[in-house]
Amino acid sequence: MATDIATTLAGVGVLNRPGQPFAYWVEGRSIVGRWLWQDQTLINPGAVTDEVREFMFICDLNDDGTYKEHTKEHSATSGVSASGGKVGFGFGTSSFSGNSTGKSFSLGLGRDNQTGQVGVVKAQFDSDWIKRPLREYLAAYGWKAKGGLFSRR
Repeated sequence: MATDIATTLAGVGVLNRPGQPFAYWVEGRSIVGRWLWQDQTLINPGAVTDEVREFMFICDLNDDGTYKEHTKEHSATSGVSASGGKVGFGFGTSSFSGNSTGKSFSLGLGRDNQTGQVGVVKAQFDSDWIKRPLREYLAAYGWKAKGGLFSRR
């Protein structure tokens, strides 16, 4: 049997550990994990680009001891380029809300805007890294993932 919602939500702070690139908090009856996994200014021949990518993992708690998972992703890119005597400006954003899993790795020259590191910068992401601690936390409190028609859990 699952621990009551109030007790489960009250302990969420234990998920936040020093050096961890993401954080968890409570919003209503949901536990939210957020990871700003890329915030970089990259320098390429003839171009400078800002790239920002964010991933959120949300578990909504139900009265029956189950929880429903979903994710939100957001990315934004902007930049300036010069080629053939012309200067170009560009920007774009994309958002996704639903269920997703992913891994990504990038390496480039520039500045990591979160750490201030300049030179070769990398961004690494694996959705399991943010999902696993929250799933384990909920399992320890007796909660079960609620499967839907297209659920892989």
